[in-house]
Amino acid sequence: MVRADDTVILLEVARCGTLLGAAAALGVDHSTVSRRLTALEKDLGATVVIRSAQGCRLTDLGREVAEAAERIEEALADVRGHAQNPTGSSRLTGLLQVSSSEAFGVHFVAPVLARLQHQHPGLRVELVIATRPLLQTVGADIEIVVGQPGAGQNNAVPLAEYTMGMYASPEYLQRRGTPHSPGELRDHTLVFYIEPLMRITDLHIIERHFSGCTIGFASTNVFAHVEATKAGSGIGLLPAFLGDREPGLNRLFADEVSISLDYVASMAARVMRRPAAQLVMAELGREVARRRSELRGRAAS
Repeated sequence: MVRADDTVILLEVARCGTLLGAAAALGVDHSTVSRRLTALEKDLGATVVIRSAQGCRLTDLGREVAEAAERIEEALADVRGHAQNPTGSSRLTGLLQVSSSEAFGVHFVAPVLARLQHQHPGLRVELVIATRPLLQTVGADIEIVVGQPGAGQNNAVPLAEYTMGMYASPEYLQRRGTPHSPGELRDHTLVFYIEPLMRITDLHIIERHFSGCTIGFASTNVFAHVEATKAGSGIGLLPAFLGDREPGLNRLFADEVSISLDYVASMAARVMRRPAAQLVMAELGREVARRRSELRGRAAS
């Protein structure tokens, strides 16, 4: 017989994409997650998760089981919300999960979710930081990515345009000299992503815009780019809304190097009619409209 607890673990694996992530979310060790998935597969007589170095991917059966577990979770949230709010007022309840890249998630999504949760105490919100589109069709209710969303997220809408620019610390420029044109960047080292590990094709921009340049410091985390650039590791290719807020960084070639990219948001089909999801999308739209000049960058506004 299938244990309900095991389906909850599968659902969390679908949301996090890894055993370690699911274990952290559930407050257990990853061996427990692995063991319960194995038990679930034994009970079902079939594989529900394909495990690899890149993460966990659900099989067709795994998605069916996870979707069933999610429906149960949502039904229980509705019952709990009704018990807490029997008068049926307009306050929102239940769980809403948003997936976003780290910089936009921290500086734009988190404030919106915090305000809404304050206005609707019965609403639980989760912000999942992801540097690549989700592998699963089950998972975040709203997914925000650079470029196109992952599989199963067909209701995509442009959310915000932002600018990437070149930044350097005074210490680096004093040590290595200030380049006077983008062509001189070949004599410098850049700070950017580890491109072979990036699944967001829109961020594969070094070869397109800076062919022949060398990445001296690379990381999968944009906040590491900021800190490495501040420390003088090289010239950082940073989102303007991060670089401009650092008083110790100088923007270079603002007119010549101003790369525009798009944040795209999509709602999973199963939550399109949920008032909480609709409200989050509306509030995100208002937030980016209010802070549009910040996204574009001071030098480009």
